[in-house]
Amino acid sequence: MKNIMMYGVVYSHNFISDGLNKFKQKLSKEDGVTAIEYAVIAVAISGLLLAVFGSGDKSFITAITDKFNTLTENIKDTVK
Repeated sequence: MKNIMMYGVVYSHNFISDGLNKFKQKLSKEDGVTAIEYAVIAVAISGLLLAVFGSGDKSFITAITDKFNTLTENIKDTVK
């Protein structure tokens, strides 16, 4: 039983280690085109997040915060 558990631990460690090494190799590419592509992707993602979550009175975050505040007040009133 010990051997099976040890094999699982070693196998999972090697699997994670190999995955991290491959990920680091992909991130270490510093070609000009690749860097520009990453910048374009980052700008697109931030624009998408801004469009979805937004800011102001009608934003998603404000609506969620208001709902949670209402829920909190309702729970406080029932617990008394």
